[in-house]
Amino acid sequence: MSQTDQQLTRGVYLMIIACIILPLMDATSKSMGVTIAAGLIVLARFFFQSLFLVPFVWRILYWPTGLELRLHLLRAFTLSAATLCFFTAIQVMPIADALAIFFVMPLIVTLLAPWILNEVAGWRRLLAVTVGMIGAVIIIQPSHEIFGWRAVLPLGTALNFSFYIMFTRKLARSTATGEGLSPLSMQFWSGFFGFALTALAIILLQPLNWPVFELGWPELWQWWRLILVGLLAAVGHLIMTMAFKYADASLLAPFQYVELIVAALLGWWLFDDIPTLTTWLGTAILVASGLYIFQRERRLAQTSTN
Repeated sequence: MSQTDQQLTRGVYLMIIACIILPLMDATSKSMGVTIAAGLIVLARFFFQSLFLVPFVWRILYWPTGLELRLHLLRAFTLSAATLCFFTAIQVMPIADALAIFFVMPLIVTLLAPWILNEVAGWRRLLAVTVGMIGAVIIIQPSHEIFGWRAVLPLGTALNFSFYIMFTRKLARSTATGEGLSPLSMQFWSGFFGFALTALAIILLQPLNWPVFELGWPELWQWWRLILVGLLAAVGHLIMTMAFKYADASLLAPFQYVELIVAALLGWWLFDDIPTLTTWLGTAILVASGLYIFQRERRLAQTSTN
């Protein structure tokens, strides 16, 4: 196995692990229902994410400047917007349905990566991702109820998270030493700036009286779950950031379909959202399309090193 092949494999494995952890964060958030505003859940998520990472980064931390600072702010803004849209969505719809709509994201990444990251996405990869989108539609089983106003929320998540992925990849590659930024410091700053931007939004938008930004002091049971949300976010996104250091964003994006399987199981176990036969069929198509892309990239990597 070549070094490039090993890196691709490592990146894919890390992405799969992250996609097992992150639905646990979503389920924890959903378990609080509408008892607390989504904006406060997002605020706590970023605060505790940064807090958990402080012991690991304080010796290597420095204040970013120039292009690096701009990329940190862009990552934080897009991740904050994506998280807010998704946490709001799963308060009113099943996690698996929200994720299925969200998974137009790999197609967005595949289309934008050549323009923003200069990554090559051939017609076979595009075709495989398109097939994956068909799987997502099978899972959703389009209806007026799902594709109403609520569908805008996970679609907003998909758009913002697509840019977050690409900014993450760009930041992981950019450094004065040429060795890449520490995933720990990247995640600390995304939490730090995400917390600051979310807090600013909550304060500035109070006059509008939007329920999503309603202020309130969490109860004790909510505090424990908010802390868990932050911990899972820190671990999950740290592993995801590490994955982007080993493989292209347009290659890794389809493997986030693993989240659908985990979300479906959690929805069935915790919220009595029982997956239908079409849900499993669509999931199988999504996973198959991701595996096809992985195998093709491995063959291309082997060919380029021979």
